[in-house]
Amino acid sequence: MVLAGATALAAPLALVGVSTSSAAPETVAAPAAPGPASGPSASPGDDEHPDRTGGIDGEAMRQRIMHESPGKNAPGLRADEDALRVQEKDSGDTADDGGQEAQRLPAPRTPSGWEVRVDGSLSTEAIDPEPIAPNDEDDGAIPLARDLRLGAERDGISTTGTIGDGPHGSEGTKTGDYDFYRLDASKGETLTVDLAPGGELAANALLYDADGNLVVGAQDMTGDGAVHLSERITEPGAYYVAVGNHYPADPFDPASGPAVITEGPYDLDITVHARGEADTDTFVVPLRQGDVLGTTVRGAARQVAIHELSGELVQASSTDPGVIYPDDSPLPRGGNATGNHVVEKSGLYLVSVADGSGDYELTVGAHRAPSTQRERPQTVLLDFSGPSFDNRIFGASAVEPGVRDISPMRDFLPRWGLEKSDERAVIEATTARVREMLRDEIPGSQVRVVTSLEHPDLFGKPGVSRVIIGGDPEEAGIIPALGLSESVDPGNFARAETAIVMPGPMSGDESPISLNHFLTDDSDRVRAVAQGLGNTTGHEIGHFLGSFHTDDDDEPTNVMNTGNRLQFYAVGPDGVAGTVDDDHIAMRTSRYDPLQGISGIEDTIGRTSVALR
Repeated sequence: MVLAGATALAAPLALVGVSTSSAAPETVAAPAAPGPASGPSASPGDDEHPDRTGGIDGEAMRQRIMHESPGKNAPGLRADEDALRVQEKDSGDTADDGGQEAQRLPAPRTPSGWEVRVDGSLSTEAIDPEPIAPNDEDDGAIPLARDLRLGAERDGISTTGTIGDGPHGSEGTKTGDYDFYRLDASKGETLTVDLAPGGELAANALLYDADGNLVVGAQDMTGDGAVHLSERITEPGAYYVAVGNHYPADPFDPASGPAVITEGPYDLDITVHARGEADTDTFVVPLRQGDVLGTTVRGAARQVAIHELSGELVQASSTDPGVIYPDDSPLPRGGNATGNHVVEKSGLYLVSVADGSGDYELTVGAHRAPSTQRERPQTVLLDFSGPSFDNRIFGASAVEPGVRDISPMRDFLPRWGLEKSDERAVIEATTARVREMLRDEIPGSQVRVVTSLEHPDLFGKPGVSRVIIGGDPEEAGIIPALGLSESVDPGNFARAETAIVMPGPMSGDESPISLNHFLTDDSDRVRAVAQGLGNTTGHEIGHFLGSFHTDDDDEPTNVMNTGNRLQFYAVGPDGVAGTVDDDHIAMRTSRYDPLQGISGIEDTIGRTSVALR
């Protein structure tokens, strides 16, 4: 997936393709019938390499990719030109020593926050990659990977390839083509990957370890097509770089891709710097609870990272997620790499710059979250009425831009086997689920969650964000997805945003990702529908309160998971939705989703708590 649009990270089930046609697409099998071993929350059992993809509609994902570009005008470099400027002293080059030798940055206190700009230079010696011929097919899995002999014979390679020319591309099985490359790396070495897709190819760069675990992935978030990945190796051994769309269910099986999504040629550079050869500059910044740290770097550097003083990684970024911040956010953005952290614990933190050779300009700033400024508590309106709305708030994700009329939630109730008279019960249960997630389970939360039944005209007043719950992607004129959020807003600076959750693809027997596949005579259908709607709504709200996607493989389930496995239906071990063993989905502390180009640990509870106090 390309997470390039203003709303790309904000689509909870966007990687699960959505079909609103009368028949399920040939490339996707419907989920297994309910039973003890089925359902999105079922354990992978004894599978050595469990499925990570869920049911994916390749055509829906292709449409999503083709329509995603920076959906709002990408702001370019966003930083305070009047910020205090300092010169990097190159006194410390690692976060591993607790910042003992790191340069401390001044933090001039103002009521709203501060910014500092650092002029620095990285002394990493550039590697001239050796040109090599393209891979031979089939190279679509770990056992078929080409050994690049990096380290043993060369420090870097440059090659070309094509996604789609293998036996599983559009001319073959149509499960999706991948190209795999093997290398051996030692602890402390730094691996970099630069991928330049051509044609219509919108590719991911993926890094696997020898056991097939996805270490990190990267994708284009800026709209220029280029993909960059940088990873410091922590465990010695064999590693595998893969190029393709999304990721395969099993990297050991070349036929386990989700579908043909996009195809085309690419240029690829892979380099490895020995331990100590890759320069890193580290700075100490003092932060208070309620600060929202932002940082972006331009020039030669291509990675920023935030650590606690202990050296524990908070967030590392080799991309610019600032393209999906709202316009009202004061956080710096627009560089080669952008990072952020919502501070729950006061203290000293480390900001480091790496991955490059030459001069850079780093912007570091901390801005006070509105919740610390005596703002009125946030109100969230759940609008089930089917309102008209202008879908251009979703940027390029609006494939038919303009004001749209959508069906109210009650029109979809018969498709779940409910009556329209069940509307109030479903609304009340959905609202209770959202309130539990955002108010009862979040420390200090002052959020007010209300519905269109009691407050039909509330949106538009200060401090009121809304989630529209109704319609389907065709009615809404947006890309295939179950939901979209207007932004990802660390700190909740924009307090009047909109998200949408669409019951269309969640209902009826035709959709391969319908809740109906998990409904039986044993289901409490009001409960099942309310859980699906409520959990998906909580996910979208989580985005406009500042949280990114988290790793589907982390347990227990975080509501900010991508949704590729349909976890939001909360199906328990019995494989049936709306029964006593249903899963409890909540905001938790989890690893970031490895495909976003950012890594580390997201404290979803802390981010939400600061946003809602």
